[in-house]
Amino acid sequence: MNRISIKFRILTIFVFSIVSIVAFSSMQQDVKAEGLKVGVVDINEIFDKSAKRIDLDQQLKDTEAEFKKEIESKKKIMIDLNEETQLLDLGSESRNANIEILEKKNVELEGYAKFAENQLTKKYKNAFEVIYEEIIKEVDSFGKEGNYSIIIKKEKPNLESNQLSDLQFKIGIRTVLYNSSAIDITQAVTERMNANYQREKASAE
Repeated sequence: MNRISIKFRILTIFVFSIVSIVAFSSMQQDVKAEGLKVGVVDINEIFDKSAKRIDLDQQLKDTEAEFKKEIESKKKIMIDLNEETQLLDLGSESRNANIEILEKKNVELEGYAKFAENQLTKKYKNAFEVIYEEIIKEVDSFGKEGNYSIIIKKEKPNLESNQLSDLQFKIGIRTVLYNSSAIDITQAVTERMNANYQREKASAE
């Protein structure tokens, strides 16, 4: 799993963790119980299959590669200058001047690396917010068009944990323990989102 997807998943856990657990029985194909029409949606799966998320992933990878390239370039300049400095006489004016330049370049490198990290973090956050807002909007639209009473967030069970506290946390955020496949709208929402995105891309070209 790529780095961007992992960040998306981590953020998703916190954003969607505050949801009530609801149980329903005797569900028919149209999924109505006591006047309620219920749906469940897997947010993580929508993130994974989102065409826009995939494109944003690539954009972020390209940006990260550009930052890394610039950092490596700055490092090479410092390495070359350091090698040149080692050949100069100890205490010489030229050697001392090079040492001073190296110190400045090292400060510049550290500052640029921090800038790159902050920019990438900001872009990760913005990308998550964009996808999250579109998912919420699409689920809302789907729910209204289908006359749903409630749509609940679900997730695939994954209890692999190194720490007991992690296991307890994963158990605690589970919101749906069982649902009929008839009420799972994940695929439908994903297809609608991707279709909308492809139309947006086509109109922008």
